[in-house]
Amino acid sequence: MFCLMVQEIKECAIFLMDTRGVITSWNRAAEVMKGYRADEAIGQHLSLLYRDEDRVRRWADHNLGQAAEHGFYSEETWRRRKDGSLFWAHIALTGLRDEHDRLIGFSKVTMDLTRHKLLEQCLDEKEENRRIMTAANAGTWKWQAAGRHLALSPALKQLLGYEAGGAAPDASDWRALVDPRDVPAVCARLRTMMTAMPARPLALELRLCRQDGNCRWFFVRADWTRDAAGQGELSGVCVDIHDMRLLAEDRERLLNELQLMRLRFRAVIDQMPSGVFVAEVPSGKLLYQNLKARRIFGATLDEIATYHDYVRVDIRDLDGRRLLAHEFPLAQAILSGRPVPARELVFHPPGAAPRYFRVGATPVQADGDERRMAVAVAHDIDDLKRAQESLRAEKERAEVTLRAISNGVVTTGLDGRIDSMNTAAERLTGWSQREALGRPLDEVLQLDEEPADEPGGQPRAPAAGIDPVLRCLRENRPVTSSAPAVLHARGGGRHMIDYAAAPLQLPDNRTGGAVLVLNDVTESRGLLKHLGYQASHDVLTGLVNRREFGVRLQRALDRTGQPGASNSALLYLDLDQFKIVNDTCGHAAGDDLLRQLSVAYGAHVRERDTLARIGGDEFALIVEHCTVEEAKVVADKLLETTRNFRYICNNQVFRLGVSIGLTPLDGGTTTMEEALRQADHACYIAKEGGRNRVFLQQRGGAEIAQRRNDMYWVKRLGDAFRNDELQLYHQPIRALGGAGDGGLHYEILLRMKDGSAGPVGPTSFLPAAERYDIMQEVDRWVLDRSLAWLEAHPGHVERLELCTINLSQRALADPGFQQYAAARIQAVAVPAHKLCFEITETGAFANMQNTLSFVLALQRLGCRFALDDFGTGMASFAYLKQLPVNYVKIDGSFIQMMTSSTVDFEMVRFTNDISHIMGRRTIAEFVNDEDTLAKLTEIGVDYAQGFMLGEPQPLEA
Repeated sequence: MFCLMVQEIKECAIFLMDTRGVITSWNRAAEVMKGYRADEAIGQHLSLLYRDEDRVRRWADHNLGQAAEHGFYSEETWRRRKDGSLFWAHIALTGLRDEHDRLIGFSKVTMDLTRHKLLEQCLDEKEENRRIMTAANAGTWKWQAAGRHLALSPALKQLLGYEAGGAAPDASDWRALVDPRDVPAVCARLRTMMTAMPARPLALELRLCRQDGNCRWFFVRADWTRDAAGQGELSGVCVDIHDMRLLAEDRERLLNELQLMRLRFRAVIDQMPSGVFVAEVPSGKLLYQNLKARRIFGATLDEIATYHDYVRVDIRDLDGRRLLAHEFPLAQAILSGRPVPARELVFHPPGAAPRYFRVGATPVQADGDERRMAVAVAHDIDDLKRAQESLRAEKERAEVTLRAISNGVVTTGLDGRIDSMNTAAERLTGWSQREALGRPLDEVLQLDEEPADEPGGQPRAPAAGIDPVLRCLRENRPVTSSAPAVLHARGGGRHMIDYAAAPLQLPDNRTGGAVLVLNDVTESRGLLKHLGYQASHDVLTGLVNRREFGVRLQRALDRTGQPGASNSALLYLDLDQFKIVNDTCGHAAGDDLLRQLSVAYGAHVRERDTLARIGGDEFALIVEHCTVEEAKVVADKLLETTRNFRYICNNQVFRLGVSIGLTPLDGGTTTMEEALRQADHACYIAKEGGRNRVFLQQRGGAEIAQRRNDMYWVKRLGDAFRNDELQLYHQPIRALGGAGDGGLHYEILLRMKDGSAGPVGPTSFLPAAERYDIMQEVDRWVLDRSLAWLEAHPGHVERLELCTINLSQRALADPGFQQYAAARIQAVAVPAHKLCFEITETGAFANMQNTLSFVLALQRLGCRFALDDFGTGMASFAYLKQLPVNYVKIDGSFIQMMTSSTVDFEMVRFTNDISHIMGRRTIAEFVNDEDTLAKLTEIGVDYAQGFMLGEPQPLEA
């Protein structure tokens, strides 16, 4: 009865198993549920009914074990039918025991709960979908094309700002919900979707309008279907993606900015002059290298997979040893995880010269990036190393040179402390470089200005100490000595020094210190003083000579012309009966007489006054700061001294007389020549008046006569300008010893026509022109006529080497004439380098600043300059250093006497040598005999000019 009842149960599959789990019987419901016939199932193990994966797990044995142990086991799970389909089963497995509690088998009841499971899943999925839709800000909708009816889900209504159970938006026109900007696109998509076969889903992003009027972005997904009647229906979902859309736009913007930043960064890195490498840690694989790195090393990223591959690049240390892979700075940073200090290395590219680099590396890790990297930077220092090597060699050469040169060289820092000094500086100062380093300059180098002499010959008190380096650093400009200074050496030595200090300019234009050059001029200064003394003093008597006397006389005249200055006087002495001594006893006796008489005169001359021998038996005396009466007393004393003087020779006693001319220096006389003329004239009158007396030249007759003479020549000059009575002459200048290029070289001279009497020389009329301010007119006439004549004779100009044109002192001081001359020179077709302007020493040095401006202005056009009458005073050399003339014309008074006077010869030779050292060529004037010409050639004078070589001739073609 029980078996029949079990067989009839249709809802449950019931079957029995033995203790091993082998099926022994089951009901018809089991056949239907499992799909096996009874003969297929009975005798098979329970695992037949399990899924493959459960069999692998031996899940059937597990369940039987649970039922055997606990008496009952149940579960809900998926089970497999014979055809492979699955169903959801509720299983109840019971262990069967006898009265002795022994296991005798198992029973199993299985119920098919698939429908319940699926229904439960549908409900769960529906709830899950609702939650998902809510969480996703989504809602569903349906649109019936036939009725134009739009249905919205409560969730979608809420998203659009409507109450879930309240009034809905207009369902008859979906366009009311869509932003007008998106309506055309939606219509186009709908047409495409509805006409396509088969219909394609609708998917797009658009803006829907909320109840409050604001629009938000939604993603719309819908399918087009047709019912049995053929009516179309569109159903889908709307997801609010407004915030996501804004985030996406921000993300897109940020990505674009990031990409742009990366591009800019890479562009910047690629423009770097140094190589940049980025490698992965710990492998060492190259991730990036900039353009400089690729150009230099040539290795690609693909070639460097690990740091072991670094050895493919030939990198060596400064000792020439090739680096191993782990010794590369980048590899060291990778392996150690610490920064590697930069070091200098040498890259040896194949077939090219080695290059120096300074390479450092460091590990890095960007925020938020799990990757670790290492970066190496290689600075190309090849040019720097080669510059350093060149600088080192240059420094070594400079040090060798500094040790070899005779000039002392000292360098200091900005604080004036010594940085270095060469061997010559050590010798001059008495300090070794080791001892002097770091000391203040004024402690090692004690410089004083050389005490100069007062005009009367009295020594001036020593000047205070000087520090040229301090001055050049303070003023930030070179400083040179205007006169030799005295260097007091350590240990008591004393040197005469010319110095020059200049700031040391660094490459960035900052001042880094100063350099001081010391030139020991002790020997040359002594020679100059000796030569200067010889040039300014009479060798026979030791008195001042005529040349020096003229300088001092002009100085005295200049002082008398100053406001409040006291007057002075000039005495001109001419001995009487001196020729008798010479003729009777010979020239040696005459020389001895002059020496003795000079001593006698000196006893009556004040130290501030100047007594000079200005001729064979002529003397002159400047009596300063005195009245005419006081000067007359001095003249009377000299007259008395001469009368009382006795000279004994060959047992003969000789007496002398003297004629003295006295003229006051009271401001009425302005030039040395004029004063000497007046005194000489007074002396002549004394002789004419009976000799052995004093004649006072009072202001009056002579002055009136001079003025009349000047007025005569001023009128003559005016007539000459109007009547074209001025005429240009030229006198040749001959090159000596290979000087010059063989072309014509001459000086332009000025003459005034005087009918049958012949031409009048410039010494007759130019003094009047100077005194009455018409000299500028003369200068312009000479310049204009000279340039016009040269321009009119181009063939002559081609053969011309140099044409010298004289200019007056007033022309040099007149800026208007400077501009006029420059304009005329530029206007004519005469090469400026063939023009030379001759200026007198006195005129040039009278106003040095104006002269220098004039010379430089015309030299810039190509013109050259000659300094005439050079050597009338030792100050000439000091001025010559400052005046960049091209030629020096040695004063004719030296040239005329050089064959008979050793002093004059030496002066000519010395002037020639100094001029050559300064880069000037020399011209000798008044060369009138062969002996003089030979001497000039012997000592190397460049040019000669004189009557012997050619007299002045009218300027003709």
